[in-house]
Amino acid sequence: MKNQVANKNFYEWLAGFIDAEGCFHIKRKIMSNGNTRYYFEFVIKLHQDDEAVLKTICHTLGVGRVVLRPKYNTCSFEVGSEKELRILIDLLDKYPLMGDKYLDYLNFRKAFFLYFDRSGLVTESLKAEIEELRANHNTKRESTLPPENYKRVITDYKILGFIEGEGSFIIQTKELTPRFELELTFAQKPLLMEICEYLKLRLGLNQPAAKGGIKLRERKPKGNSKPTVRLEIIGIDILHNYFNAFLSQLEFYSRKKEDFKTFCFICDKLFNKAHINNKEVKDLLLKLSEGMNGARLSTNKLKDKTLTEETPDSEEE
Repeated sequence: MKNQVANKNFYEWLAGFIDAEGCFHIKRKIMSNGNTRYYFEFVIKLHQDDEAVLKTICHTLGVGRVVLRPKYNTCSFEVGSEKELRILIDLLDKYPLMGDKYLDYLNFRKAFFLYFDRSGLVTESLKAEIEELRANHNTKRESTLPPENYKRVITDYKILGFIEGEGSFIIQTKELTPRFELELTFAQKPLLMEICEYLKLRLGLNQPAAKGGIKLRERKPKGNSKPTVRLEIIGIDILHNYFNAFLSQLEFYSRKKEDFKTFCFICDKLFNKAHINNKEVKDLLLKLSEGMNGARLSTNKLKDKTLTEETPDSEEE
């Protein structure tokens, strides 16, 4: 039973992580004899430091491969065979995605079965169907409306997977102010609205005594970027007693866990006012905050390798 629960948690986590980091490719190749072939591939591409989480995904699913590309500081989890993609499709049918990535998955899934479950040769009508799907796929996709029968299912582990892909634990160093952010394109506002309501209900944040809260903030486009919506969680009481406590009950699978541990440590000290009139503690918290997120990357030239070593193990739990 424990293994079944663990597997369910992981698969839900993976669905959330794919919503954030996964990509479904439908590729076309014209052969030398003029025939058309299609290739289908699922990819999660991350920084090279994230190789461990991709290996965990590969090992747990029993499909795909992990490719490290040091020249580009990246690593990828890749699934390209028909047999293994059928396993992945079965899994995502059971644990559906939450965001716009679900629409890309549907196109990918439809094109995959059109191609591999055909009864004969690749006909012109078949090619036309697949090309229509390719023309409205990934960055080319215009519609963000889900199918009429689609019901978004949000769970703790789907949110955690999404957070490990897209979320940010932030400490503003000027005032040592903590906050959590989850920012998506404006088209994904419906998803963030549902996540926002789910978290409020899940954490019991309707209590008036709590300071801070969860809110959505629309952000105008800058340059060539698209408008975005940001989910923010602020207030040391909310973060320490509610949000951090909630996430601490879940199992992280990526190195985002290290940022979360540091975030929790800092929030604990701030909540208990350990930094007030204590320069040593304040300096420690500032130094730890400067080593979070991108500063942890092995490719960060300014990285101070001693930062993560200064958090006492007893305080991280």
